[in-house]
Amino acid sequence: MDEAVENAARAALLGLWRDGSPVVRPKAIEKTIALGWRRWRTFGRRHAKRSGDFEAQVEDLAKGLRDAFEADRQLVGPLMEHYRFLARTLGAEFAQAH
Repeated sequence: MDEAVENAARAALLGLWRDGSPVVRPKAIEKTIALGWRRWRTFGRRHAKRSGDFEAQVEDLAKGLRDAFEADRQLVGPLMEHYRFLARTLGAEFAQAH
C-alpha cells in the first residue's frame, strides 16, 4: 500500500474515533489498517465470482474486522453496523490504491 493511502486510512480512522465510533480503537489503528488491507487485497482470490463487487468486498471486510477484534462474533449485534461503516470508510480509501 502506498504511503498516501495508508495516511488517508489512518486519518479516516482517527476521524471515526473522534466522532465516537465504538469499534475504532486508537491503540489498534495500525493493526486495523494492516488487517483491513490484507483482507481487502485478498478478496478477489477468496471470492473470485464476486470480484469487483464493492458492497460484497465491504461486507467481507466488516466481517474480517469483527472477527479480529471481537471475542465472540455471535454477541456483536448492533455493533455490526459500526463495523460495516468502518469497512466502507476503509474500503473507500483502499480503492484509491488501484
